[in-house]
Amino acid sequence: MQKMDAIGQLASGITHDFRNVLQAIMSGIDLIEAHADDPKQVRRLAASLMRVAEHGSGLTQRLLAFARRQELKREVVSLPALLKSVAELLLRTLGTTVRVEVEALPAGLWQPFVDPSQLELALLNLGINARDAMSGPGTLRLCARNVGLPEFDRRQVTGNSADDGSQGKERRGPPLALDWGDYVLLTVSDTGSGMDEETLGRAAEPFFTTKPAGKGSGLGLAMVYGFVTQHGGALRLASQLGKGTSVELWMQCQRLAAAPVVGPM
Repeated sequence: MQKMDAIGQLASGITHDFRNVLQAIMSGIDLIEAHADDPKQVRRLAASLMRVAEHGSGLTQRLLAFARRQELKREVVSLPALLKSVAELLLRTLGTTVRVEVEALPAGLWQPFVDPSQLELALLNLGINARDAMSGPGTLRLCARNVGLPEFDRRQVTGNSADDGSQGKERRGPPLALDWGDYVLLTVSDTGSGMDEETLGRAAEPFFTTKPAGKGSGLGLAMVYGFVTQHGGALRLASQLGKGTSVELWMQCQRLAAAPVVGPM
């Protein structure tokens, strides 16, 4: 019975993810119809729709990443170009009430060594989760910086959850288990409702969700966690009730010449 229940939840999650992909495609088709007399705009929108369709075909890859059984196609990724592409996709997917911002990236930003399609899917998934948490107007912000371990004090990486349930304190997930080396820290933050300590502690559990039945699968963060850990990185959450949530993706990378090590912000 437990196995059947898990399969049912998994099927529900896949349906939920395909619904998000179809929503993005339908929105793109509406935009194409609205700009039918502008061939340049139509070509640009069609290219975006092709990327969305590729995301849909990558659902099986996400499930395999969740199970850590996927054959990785790792490569050095230009993060500025990828974030620009993802930001355009998020703008069309999340609706007009959500503002998407990509903070100015530091000069000499290192290049993560990951599967680019999986990273795009992870960011799309985090954006959809953030939209649902904001339940109306809000801001989704993406930023990145270099972190070198052990040059960067590991004690500052661990973070601790607040000891009490007060609303005014920020809570962080468990300490990170990272090998010494070079990492790009990519942070996705929102201005949503935030999470209490109990919810934060379970947020990345498979099938755990606070959304109403049929509105969420509970697989989103679990899949992102599977992706980043399979690439030798880590995921950590920070949240404050009433002020929003930040998701940190720590990704192994290749250091560019003369690239600075940036401390905590």
